[in-house]
Amino acid sequence: MNESEAAIYGAVEQNRADLKALQQSVHRNNAAVQKELDQLSEELPTRPASFELRQQVQADAFQLPPLPTTTIGSFPQTKEVRQARRNWRKGEWSDSQYDQFIKEETKKWIDIQEEIGLDVLVHGEFERNDMVEYFGEKLDGFAFTRFGWVQSYGSRCVKPPLIFGDVSWKEPMTVKESAYAQSLTNKPVKGMLTGPVTIYNWSFVRNDISQASVFNQIALALKKKSRHLKKPISV
Repeated sequence: MNESEAAIYGAVEQNRADLKALQQSVHRNNAAVQKELDQLSEELPTRPASFELRQQVQADAFQLPPLPTTTIGSFPQTKEVRQARRNWRKGEWSDSQYDQFIKEETKKWIDIQEEIGLDVLVHGEFERNDMVEYFGEKLDGFAFTRFGWVQSYGSRCVKPPLIFGDVSWKEPMTVKESAYAQSLTNKPVKGMLTGPVTIYNWSFVRNDISQASVFNQIALALKKKSRHLKKPISV
């Protein structure tokens, strides 16, 4: 320091005030989230039906071969896909234009998967900018940067979201895209979502509560998302 502590006293006090305001804000004191956490029990992760029973029910429902073929779920984000998203974010494309583009890409790749004979299809995730940032945008408790790029591997970079508050579900995510893809084929289309631990590890996370609490908040929010994926929806 080139100056005395008095020179930065105002900035330090402002920082303390900002932290106190954040800690007392509704973002970190979501009563509904706290209630759900309090109701968690050790029995919740268990399932009422045995693995053998679930396996048989699944086999009867899907009629898949012993070694079914599928893909991881996401297809390459081509320059056309990125340009379409850029046009939409800038307001140069309307929501309907962007939705139509996503539908066209989805149909193209559903057709390709059927042509090469895959057993379980995917919609391709063309609506997602990133496997974590996309879901964070659909959940409360997240904030985002414009240029906070971090190298993931090689030349690939991501913009990790900031988990600053209590995480909760606020709107359906990737439901309409999955439903549309399923409407194009008689083969099963699997729904894909990033898990709570991956979302946590790929984010900058608040440090005022335990890691387990943040895991559980994300998991409870994604549980609601998975329930919406199971509901029928018109496309």
